[in-house]
Amino acid sequence: MKNRLLYFISPLALLVIWELLVATSLLDRRFFPAPSEVFVRLVELLRDGTLVTATVVTLRRMTVGFLLATIPGVLIGLVMGMSRTTRIILSPLISSLYPVPKIALVPMVVILFGIGEASKYAIVVISVFFLVVINTMAGVMNVEERYFDIARNNGARGWDLVRSVALPAALPSILTGINLGLGFALTVIVGTELLLPQGGIGALIWQSYQLYDIATIFAGLIVVAVIGWVFNTFMLELERQLLPWRVVPSNRRVRRLEDEPRLRRFVRTWWLALRPLSFTASVTPVVLGGVLAAYDGAWNWWLFAVTLIGSVSIHAGTNLINDYYDYKKGADTQETLGPNRALKDGMLTLQQVFWGAIFCFALGSGLGLYLVATRGLFILYLGIFSVLAGWFYTAGPAAFAYTGLGEIVVFLFMGPVIVLGSYFVLTQTISPAVIWMAAPVGLLVAAHLHANNMRDLETDRANNKRTLANILGRQASRWEYTILVGGSYLLLVVLVLLRIAPPYVLLALLTLPSAITLIRSASIHDAPARLNKVLRGTAKLHERFGWLMILGVIVAIAAQVA
Repeated sequence: MKNRLLYFISPLALLVIWELLVATSLLDRRFFPAPSEVFVRLVELLRDGTLVTATVVTLRRMTVGFLLATIPGVLIGLVMGMSRTTRIILSPLISSLYPVPKIALVPMVVILFGIGEASKYAIVVISVFFLVVINTMAGVMNVEERYFDIARNNGARGWDLVRSVALPAALPSILTGINLGLGFALTVIVGTELLLPQGGIGALIWQSYQLYDIATIFAGLIVVAVIGWVFNTFMLELERQLLPWRVVPSNRRVRRLEDEPRLRRFVRTWWLALRPLSFTASVTPVVLGGVLAAYDGAWNWWLFAVTLIGSVSIHAGTNLINDYYDYKKGADTQETLGPNRALKDGMLTLQQVFWGAIFCFALGSGLGLYLVATRGLFILYLGIFSVLAGWFYTAGPAAFAYTGLGEIVVFLFMGPVIVLGSYFVLTQTISPAVIWMAAPVGLLVAAHLHANNMRDLETDRANNKRTLANILGRQASRWEYTILVGGSYLLLVVLVLLRIAPPYVLLALLTLPSAITLIRSASIHDAPARLNKVLRGTAKLHERFGWLMILGVIVAIAAQVA
C-alpha cells in the first residue's frame, strides 16, 4: 500500500503545483489553464462523445499498425538471431533505416498510400517494426550456444529450436522491444494525426490549436499520457507474469512452483490443454480457401478474419472435448503418449475441460452466426455439422473415433468442408474445383490422425477403441498411411494436369522427400516412440505442404495481376 501511494505522489504533486502557479498568476492562464479547468473540459468532451470518438480512432490505428509490425518483426528477429546468413543480408538494411526519423517519412508514405487509413497504419508499422526486430535479434544472439547444442542433441531441429530455446530465452528482450514499440506507436500515430488531421486525438489537438482552445489541447495530451501509462503498466504486469524468474522475492528464497504467478500458470495450463500447435490443421485450410477466393477475384479482410477465428475456436473446442471423453472413457492414461497433459497431470479437472470446450464451441458458433446473417444459410449447415462432428468425434457410444470413422471425418471436415466454407464466405459460391483442391490437404490431415492411431494401436485395442489402424492390423495400416500421404501428391499432380489447379501449386512437391522418409519410417517401425516421430513429422508435412500450396495460389494471383 505504501509503495502504491508513493507511485502517485509525483503526478499529484505536479498537478497541485500547477494549480497553485496558475492561481497566483505565476503561470499565464491563457497559455497554461489550471488543471481544474482542463478537467472540466475533459468531462465536457467525454459527455458529448468527442473525446471518446477521437480516442477510439487513434487506438484502432495504433493497434492495427502495431500488430502488423510486431508479428513479422518478432519472426524476422528470431530468424536473424539464429541464422548468420540472414543476419548478414538484412542487418545493413535495418541498421540504415532504423535511425531515420519516422515523422520525416510521412510525405513519402502519403505519396505511396494516399492520405487515408493505409498511410496511418504504414507509418506505425515503419516505426515499430525495426525496433522489435532489433530487440528480438539481440535477445536470440545473447542466448548461450550450449543451450542450442543441448536441444540439438535431443533431436530438436528448425522450429523446435525456436520454440524450445530461442523464443523463451529471448522473451525478456522481445517484451522490452514490444513495450518500447507501444510507446513509439502511440507517439507516431498522434504526430501523424497532427500532420494529417483526419480524426483521432492528434486531429483534435490540431483543431483546438487553430481555435486557440488551449484547455482542449491539454485534455487531449492528458488522454495520450494516460493511454501511454496504461500500456506501460500492462506490459510491466505481463512481463512479471510471463517472466517470474526475473522477480526476486523479498526473502531471497527460490520460488516454488505453487508461487508461479496466476496469469502465467493460467496461460501455461490452457496452452497445454488447447494444444495450439495443432491449429495448423484448421488455419491452413481456411487460408487456402481464402487465397482461392482471392484467385477468383473476391477478398474481404474482415470476413476472412472472422472465419479464421471461428474455425480455430471450433478446433479448440474439439481438442478439449476429445480429451474430456478420451480421459473419461479410459482411452488416455498415464502410459499413453498422447498430448492430454493437462488432465493427466491434474492441472485441470474434467469439469473445467468440459466447460472450456463449451466456451470454445460457443465462441465459434457465435462468429458463425454472424457469418450466417451476412453471408447466407449455407454457412449455418456447415457450422452445425462441424460442431457436431467435433463433439461426437469422441462423445457418445458410437463416437467416430471409436468406430473406425475418424480418418473419414477428419478428411472431410479438416479438408473440403473448411476450405469450401472459407471460400464461400468470401465469394458466396460453391466451386467443385475448390473441393478437389482441398482434398490433398484433407488427405494429409487424415494421415496425421492415422499416424496417431498407428502409434496407439495396442493401447487403443486394449481400451476397446476401434480405429482403422487396429481394425486393419499393423501391416494394412502401413499401407493406408502410404496411400494417404502418397495420394495427396498424386492427386495434386492430377489436378494440375486437368487444369483444375494452377500449376504453381506444384511448389508443394518440394516436400516430397520428407514424405518419402516418413512413409519408409512408418513401414518399418512398430515401437510407439518411433511412430511418435512419424506423427510429429506428418503434422509438419501437412503444414509445409499446405502453405506451399497457398504460396502457389498467391503466385498465380500475382501472375494474373501482371
